[in-house]
Amino acid sequence: MTGSACKTALILAAGMGSRARSLTAGLPKCLMDLGGRPVIAWILGALRKAGIRDVVMVTGFRAAALRKALGDGAGHNLKIRYVHNRRWREPNGLSLYAAKGVLGRDTKFLTMMSDHLMMPGMIRAAAGMKTSKCVLAVDTDLKGVFDISDATKVRLIDGKPVAIGKKLRNYNAVDCGLFRFDHRIFDSLREAIANGDMSLTAGVKRLIAAGSLDVMPVAGTFWIDIDTPKAHAEAARRLHLLREAL
Repeated sequence: MTGSACKTALILAAGMGSRARSLTAGLPKCLMDLGGRPVIAWILGALRKAGIRDVVMVTGFRAAALRKALGDGAGHNLKIRYVHNRRWREPNGLSLYAAKGVLGRDTKFLTMMSDHLMMPGMIRAAAGMKTSKCVLAVDTDLKGVFDISDATKVRLIDGKPVAIGKKLRNYNAVDCGLFRFDHRIFDSLREAIANGDMSLTAGVKRLIAAGSLDVMPVAGTFWIDIDTPKAHAEAARRLHLLREAL
């Protein structure tokens, strides 16, 4: 398995986004307005700029509304396919696992959240990182992370990931919500789900334990998780950075 760039991205868009409910008007969170466009439009624009051509969207809450808004992706110069997670109220590992049947065993694919903005260059770098392992983008500039208390923390030793978790106390990096996976994540998630943990983080922990995950450190690069009204306001304030890159 080589480190050649992948052209497929999986977007997890199943959740309700209850903490941003005041902004969503009862629609999927990724359809909330940001700078005159839905959040998901900025994400798709960044993916297209980064060279991604095929997008798999995992839907859940108000799935029909998201399908209607995006269609087959032609309006974004992308091909969009949909997978529905009927268990969308449960942890996000189930959303990723729901896509197992539409991604071939030899397919490498980026994985992103539908409420995380990031620069095209960051996406392009993850897609093309030369490693046979799976990849996680991590921010090592902890002072620059917005709402770090809510972030998923990562502990690195000599540049290698050794632990990950929301409640991790000893950490020196933060999970940016950008991955490059292959079939190994499905194997790891299957084990995690069988043991009662249905989170994506549980699957990533197993990749770390198996020595199957590399990190791609970033620092000083714009990315943000739009999970609350405060995060939405911060994204709006810094949106010019992404707008200029598209």
